[in-house]
Amino acid sequence: MSTIFISKDPQYLSPELQQLIQKGMLEAQSLIEFSAQPFLCPSAYDILFIASIRAADFFFAQCQTNAQIACAGLETAKKVTEYFQKEVHFIAQHSDQPQLEAQQFNAWRKGRSICFPSSQLSVGTYSSLIPEKEKIILHVYNTHFKNLQISAKDIYIFSSPSNVRAFLAYNTIAANAQIVAWGSTTAQELAQNQISVTKILNGQQQTDLLTWLNKVR
Repeated sequence: MSTIFISKDPQYLSPELQQLIQKGMLEAQSLIEFSAQPFLCPSAYDILFIASIRAADFFFAQCQTNAQIACAGLETAKKVTEYFQKEVHFIAQHSDQPQLEAQQFNAWRKGRSICFPSSQLSVGTYSSLIPEKEKIILHVYNTHFKNLQISAKDIYIFSSPSNVRAFLAYNTIAANAQIVAWGSTTAQELAQNQISVTKILNGQQQTDLLTWLNKVR
């Protein structure tokens, strides 16, 4: 029976993945935590780009908006709709391909100005294509690494570049382990640390993960 680690807290996992926790097969633990960053709500922009539900949490705790909303991925869009009752006007359908989606988003916005609420560690794939005069990079929260020791596993599933960095700050990958990346940005972070990726999860990441796990376990 394979042992598995995923860098997400249990409450953010599907019921099927939570069953693996109950069976003792899966350890689910985010390796990062967050704190609020003081900021002022911007007054003039056309589109609010939400890269993660965490960015939405910190932004909407302080600000309201009449701008159109864009989201990086189906799961983030679903949560923005459910938690904040917001209409989402653009959704990146393939969050495992952020460079391609960033180009499509840039075409969709048609020169309109964008506000990007983000962490100090945000990669900025989408904002990198936007001219400085047409974007607001709004630092709304800070990301911190947890000092956690993760026991050796057969499979490691990393949900973000920040979780990769946090893991490597205090842990090492077990020999011969299989490595799963939650999208290509996470895969790139792993590659930059000379870690070979076995599987990159596609748009419906948790469904894709379960399908893959059922094949390899």
